[in-house]
Amino acid sequence: MGLELLSHAKINLTLEVLYRRPDGFHQIETVLQELELADSLYLEELPDGRIELFCDHPLLPADQGNLAFKAAVCFQEYAPGRGVQIRLHKRIPIAAGLGGGSSNAAAVLKGLQILWGVPLKKELLFKMAADLGSDVSFFLCGGTALATGRGEQIRPLPPLPRAKVLLVSPANLMLSAGRVYGALVPGKQAGKNKTRELVKALEEEREESLLSRLPDLLINDLEEAAFSLDHKILLLKEKLRKNYGFTALLSGSGPTVFALSYDEEKLAEACRELADKGYSTILTETKGTS
Repeated sequence: MGLELLSHAKINLTLEVLYRRPDGFHQIETVLQELELADSLYLEELPDGRIELFCDHPLLPADQGNLAFKAAVCFQEYAPGRGVQIRLHKRIPIAAGLGGGSSNAAAVLKGLQILWGVPLKKELLFKMAADLGSDVSFFLCGGTALATGRGEQIRPLPPLPRAKVLLVSPANLMLSAGRVYGALVPGKQAGKNKTRELVKALEEEREESLLSRLPDLLINDLEEAAFSLDHKILLLKEKLRKNYGFTALLSGSGPTVFALSYDEEKLAEACRELADKGYSTILTETKGTS
């Protein structure tokens, strides 16, 4: 028996860093938005409790260093003796602020419940997700959601109106979240409460009003830290703003910068031109609740 799953990317419409916690993590508030861009996972049951992972991306490990593999190991505690082969086809860029690894882990958790016939209680599944990584819990829900704590506490939100999304990054540039958080200058985050404003707008405002306000509500407190690590990210954001007139924002810890628009033709033109200039580009769109 085999099972095929899609594992979607995300962007952060807001990301506000409140403070550094005693456990070393940062307390954050972020509105996450799932995208149609997705990896594919193929799960097939194996005998003797073996777990195997095959991935077509040469830079990704195929052992406990890969969150998809680690998710299977964690789940196996509740299904002793069951094994699985995971074949992972990557389309989401790695170390790009798009949540690909966390999404893969969540897909494995959801898939193994079906493949192994071991449904877990929601509370247990979300605890497992939180132990695997801060973004994994979001991908169990998908759609549009508020994440708090270190990112593992999830509250689903009304969906963002469908929009096209252009993802752009300097070619071959990868950034780890740990490195970007490590470059944060304490006390420089403004505490603008844009996340709470966006949540309120999603829950209360009509679509037309929300769309007009959205550009003013986007924020990412990690931008300055990412820019300090590689100035090309700042230049890219400025290019999207000045050359094309887009509202652009760093996603997560970067280096991907996204532009969200309801003008598909304009985004497609920018996608082609930036690709011709050597940038890594992907044109996708927002996704509703799974």
